[in-house]
Amino acid sequence: MKQILVFGKPLKSVAMVRILLSKLNLGTLCQIKALRCLLISAMLFAAPLQAENSQDSDSTGADDSVINVRFCIPNADVYPFFMFDDRAITGINPDIIRAAFSQKPLQQARLELIPRPWKRCNKELSSGEIDMVIGSFSKERDDAGVYPNELGYALEDMVVSTADVCFISLPGVQLQKTQAGIHGHAEFLVGIEAGFSQSHGPDISPTWVVMYNHLEKYRLLKMGRVDAIVQVCSMDNFPIDTKAEASGYKDFITLQPPYQSNPAYVIFSQQFAAQQPLLARKILQETQKIDKQKIYARYHSSAVK
Repeated sequence: MKQILVFGKPLKSVAMVRILLSKLNLGTLCQIKALRCLLISAMLFAAPLQAENSQDSDSTGADDSVINVRFCIPNADVYPFFMFDDRAITGINPDIIRAAFSQKPLQQARLELIPRPWKRCNKELSSGEIDMVIGSFSKERDDAGVYPNELGYALEDMVVSTADVCFISLPGVQLQKTQAGIHGHAEFLVGIEAGFSQSHGPDISPTWVVMYNHLEKYRLLKMGRVDAIVQVCSMDNFPIDTKAEASGYKDFITLQPPYQSNPAYVIFSQQFAAQQPLLARKILQETQKIDKQKIYARYHSSAVK
């Protein structure tokens, strides 16, 4: 293997990596997870030098072999992000990632969707059994995986999509209590699926009722047991059908504007980011080139079915 020279000296020690990073002014990026950032940053620096000696500088690997990329997804419906119809897997997140992998820069990568219970996806991201997930920012995933900021990008520039979340209620007393609660005048009961963020602004005081079946929250809303439920109502401010509308419920009222927006990112395993830094960067870049509104439009009732 050709020796890599950095500033005229072989790149062969952690000390050299530290010197390199100080010259590249990446110290701030690496404050929290220093050793991991050092190794990934060194790989990012070394990969272009190695590519200069290859026949194809756009290659995603060291040779022409296909690289499998294992994308872990929930093994149950999480509308509008992941849905299972017989054996077909649809949803906004698979649609975006498939579109990215269909582009020429990723032609040597083969996407493999791995359905798992969501907690297992996070566990296997940490162990390196899978290569990537899409998720919001959390300390657990930050400790387990590699977000775009560790690959040299600003997080806000590498958002895959942003889910806008609304309260849904029914006409009458429930709607009145929900509207009063939104304006900070009263507490109100809100049905929310497990896994949904319970974050909210300081001016409202919802009491959360956590449920594990989306049909349960519809029943409780219709029975008057909760004043409102939580649903994704748009993506990046592009309107989509709520799960209630997609499930055929007609009387529910969506309260606009959304009370919260949750950005999601591609998160890589530490092993994948270290072993395939160029490919990881290309995946991030290609997700930003997709016309996402065309994908979101598939999940609106005006779309041709």
